[in-house]
Amino acid sequence: MARRSWALGLLAASGCIYPSSDPTGVELSWRFVEHNEVDGEEAALPRTCQGAATEQIAADITDLDDPLRAGTFRFDCGTGYQSALDLQIQASDAFVRLDPGPYQLDLRAVDDANDAPVNELVEEREVEVESRRITTQTWIIRRAPVTWSLELLGLERCDALATTLRYASPETDLADYSGLADDPPPVYRQALRSDRGLGLAGEAITCDPELAGTHRFEGIDRGEYVLELDMDGVVCTVLVDLRPREGTSSVIDLANLPCGG
Repeated sequence: MARRSWALGLLAASGCIYPSSDPTGVELSWRFVEHNEVDGEEAALPRTCQGAATEQIAADITDLDDPLRAGTFRFDCGTGYQSALDLQIQASDAFVRLDPGPYQLDLRAVDDANDAPVNELVEEREVEVESRRITTQTWIIRRAPVTWSLELLGLERCDALATTLRYASPETDLADYSGLADDPPPVYRQALRSDRGLGLAGEAITCDPELAGTHRFEGIDRGEYVLELDMDGVVCTVLVDLRPREGTSSVIDLANLPCGG
């Protein structure tokens, strides 16, 4: 596959320029890793572009020797996305043609390519573009987490309750997922608890009316999840969409569950 290349000039929209036989510039590659480490660093799994709610990566590049030479270069997220294995065996297709010298390079994650001004600055770094070779830059991106507010109602209707937060689509959202089609989706975090101590790993608790009201869960990775509710042996699932940057609020009435529990 031909590497995509852009040249930095006074105008960012300079068209598509394929490298000459001896190009210089920066080759960008990125991958996503979850932010939440409540279960330990090893529990922060690699995410796909979809799983990280990212459609596009924007690179703001400024020539530090001549700051008037600056531009923003946008790539579909998949153009430069590389797993750890990809990085070892192939080049990224995200390439910006640059003269040798120092540059400021800021990377932004764009949720919706049709609304590019809404983005998240994920990393800033100075890059020295070398002569007679392509300079490679790898970015491990951890997108900012969100807060989920869960309001529980109707606890007087049950004796025991277990709440479990699972990935909704691990086969498309997790880069290294290898589960079988019949396997239940993995639990998001074992040790994650609300500000009031409610867990989300399936531990059965007594339906104490004092648990009613709002529970706040901080630091959840953006994405789609399924909340599994086991109320006295009746299991019901509710989709939880945590892709929005501002987080999400959910209201669960145990007396009126959508599965008839």
